[in-house]
Amino acid sequence: MEEIINKIINAMDDLTPKQVRQLRNVLIINLSNQAVPKNEVSTSTKSWEQIIKNYLGCKKLENCADGTLKNYQRILRIMYSDIGKPIKNITPNDLRLFMAKYMEERKVSMQYSENIRHTLNGFYRWCQDEDIIKTNPARKLQRIKVPKLIKKPYTAEERLKLTRAAKCMRDMAIMEVLYSTAGRLGEILSLNREDVKFIGNKAEIIIYGHKGKAERKVFLTEQSVYYLKNYLASRTDNNPALFVTLKNPHKRINERAVQLMIKNLGKKCGIIAHPHKFRRTLLSDMSKRGANIQDIKEYAGHVKIETTMLYVSTNEESVKAAFDRFIS
Repeated sequence: MEEIINKIINAMDDLTPKQVRQLRNVLIINLSNQAVPKNEVSTSTKSWEQIIKNYLGCKKLENCADGTLKNYQRILRIMYSDIGKPIKNITPNDLRLFMAKYMEERKVSMQYSENIRHTLNGFYRWCQDEDIIKTNPARKLQRIKVPKLIKKPYTAEERLKLTRAAKCMRDMAIMEVLYSTAGRLGEILSLNREDVKFIGNKAEIIIYGHKGKAERKVFLTEQSVYYLKNYLASRTDNNPALFVTLKNPHKRINERAVQLMIKNLGKKCGIIAHPHKFRRTLLSDMSKRGANIQDIKEYAGHVKIETTMLYVSTNEESVKAAFDRFIS
């Protein structure tokens, strides 16, 4: 089947990468025999759950972030529910069909689809290493080539609009702390009040990284300190969490709530807004103002400098300034 699909795709001209992927998915879905023979569905859900549980346990020992483990678990459970075969009977075509249907039904991005492929390959490679299966069926899944798009940070004007659109001091403080620390959302929301060390009109925080669990020191700007101090002074609860819900019993605020808050503020302002964009913005701003890439890497808590390079964007003005400085 894969050979036929490749011949058809190779015969098509002028298709974008996205169109090629959509065509491949449609061909896989229509050429595959989606009916699963009854005698194949013999592995119990309990058996599958145990295999997935063991895999996640191993990944946890490798220090995978909790969010990553939850995503692995979700994808693997959806995959098992869709295919419904004993693990030893799953073929590359089963996985191709699963991914094709998943992509077409949920309209996920090519990057997310590649993440799913990577997840499946990692799981079945582990199963092979553990002698649960003889060969890795995900090894033959074609890697999805994701177009490299420059993700733009917020402009100073956009950040100001978001702050002015916020309804309360807490939301202003959250956005300013996200920007000033370049922290991941989960890292910031896991902080407690005692984690912030105020030093005059500045402050510093020790962040316990979710990825790799490494500690790093980050700092707050004067503006961040202003909003955070005012927010903390307005609270009457005893919850040690740095950021809590507005209503009683004032529990630690969760990631989904902050994501929705920032998304809704973005819609109100006509801006594409999400929490992680503050991280990208701070790192990009540091680069534009002359910070060394190694210092930016350490501040972000990245393990590889290549990851930092994905966050640091350039623009025509900075390129022209560099040319004028070093060449002309």
